[in-house]
Amino acid sequence: MQTEKNTNNTNEYKPYFDLLDTMQGGMNMYGAPAMLRELFPKLAKREAMDITTAWMKSKVGSDE
Repeated sequence: MQTEKNTNNTNEYKPYFDLLDTMQGGMNMYGAPAMLRELFPKLAKREAMDITTAWMKSKVGSDE
């Protein structure tokens, strides 16, 4: 079931993931939640952190 949840988050968060991919390399990604909230003011702090965490976990073991 955890894999299904991760897949749903990946699909739901895809626009944010695309932005985080673009930001990667140009900034310290630990600042990404604050940047997401600046760009998307309706995001709650916890949601921005969850999105960034899910994005970071999606990168573990990938070649990107």
